[in-house]
Amino acid sequence: MNHPSDHPKVSVVIVVRNAVTTIENAIKSLLNQDYKNFELVIIDGISTDGTLDIIEKYNAQIAYFSSEKDTGIYDAMNKSLRKCSGEYIYFLGADDELYSPNVLSAIFDVKRYNDNEVLYGDAYYICKKKLRFGKMNRYRVGKHNFNHQTVFYPKSVFNIYSYNTKYKIWADYFLNIQLYFRSNFKFRYVNVIISKFNDMGTSGVNNIDFDFEDDREKIIKEVFPIDVYIFCKARNVFLYIQKFFKSLFR
Repeated sequence: MNHPSDHPKVSVVIVVRNAVTTIENAIKSLLNQDYKNFELVIIDGISTDGTLDIIEKYNAQIAYFSSEKDTGIYDAMNKSLRKCSGEYIYFLGADDELYSPNVLSAIFDVKRYNDNEVLYGDAYYICKKKLRFGKMNRYRVGKHNFNHQTVFYPKSVFNIYSYNTKYKIWADYFLNIQLYFRSNFKFRYVNVIISKFNDMGTSGVNNIDFDFEDDREKIIKEVFPIDVYIFCKARNVFLYIQKFFKSLFR
């Protein structure tokens, strides 16, 4: 079933805490879009560095704003879902930006999508100065996550799922692999550079989600199809052997 309108409403969520140097650029990158059927939802974790003063400047253009204590980014994202009225939900990092003023129009002005399609595109990694990740397949999804700042979820996803707040860094990966391998939702690649991604932020650097790592074996056994599971295990063995031999020649 297709959307009844060629111009679906997009809820853009910014979850923020103490991002005084970047939050304004993130907000402006949305407000400058030539596609206007969107709403901005901001959930702040009680910032103390001047972030709230910047947000206040744009109060008239914000559909919903709150500043309250949370247990982490995914708790705040779950809270935001109750305030979103769009047909699609997109999470923009407070230190990221939409790539250009025509990102939303390049996606939603030109095509119609099915209700069960999760849309994703590319991100420009600011520090690495390169585009990632291109079109994904089941084996690439087994290796790594979609870039969260490139994914537009139909709101119906969150009628069924929410973010598991046990995982402080990889709750979005846990959600995405469930959607990809264990649901009726389909991921559809759109050839659009969607965001400028701060790859030195929390999800961009090599931070470890220890709870996810503790559960990784159980998760991949339960969620991954057998061929993807075998691929990932074989790849891990290969990487271990490669690392071992490299260590011999240092």
